Amino acid sequence: MLIEIIIVSIISIIILIIRKVKLNLSQIKIKVKGYQILIIMAVIEITAVFLFKAFPDSKIFKILSLSYIIYPAIMIVTLINFKNYFMKLFFLGTLLNFIAVAFNDFKMPVYILENIANSQATIILLESGQDLIHSLMTDSTRFKILCDIITLSPPYPFVKTISIGDILLLLGVFVFWQELFY
Repeated sequence: MLIEIIIVSIISIIILIIRKVKLNLSQIKIKVKGYQILIIMAVIEITAVFLFKAFPDSKIFKILSLSYIIYPAIMIVTLINFKNYFMKLFFLGTLLNFIAVAFNDFKMPVYILENIANSQATIILLESGQDLIHSLMTDSTRFKILCDIITLSPPYPFVKTISIGDILLLLGVFVFWQELFY
């Protein structure tokens, strides 16, 4: 999702330039209360994922590396900053993703198109349970509409499947950049 955030940010900045908005970087004052919570939770999760790969038998690293750790932190920060429109989008996107994850053993189910490159390798990886964040969508998957079901395929350069929540989060990134310079 990091690549998509960067792409949406670049598109948003290009749109600002096309609209002839003066991009004065010295005037930027991002006021996000509680952002430290996000940084701490992200560091914990990233560190735990890295350590879990090194020590796969460790239950504590597995627990800390699961994606549900970051969701409450994002929701708290978005609620603290709810007056910002982009934070409402972040909250809604996070909530939808959290529902999908919480009702599916704390992993985001992914729908894999069979005709996409590396689809068989991805299916084997997801079926084996080696991916800590994602699982393969099955008939028993709950809230399928909220799962990763939207495939971004060529001409998009990185074949990927995203959710409705991800779209709302990316829309929130776009709105963030637009609000930043107005």
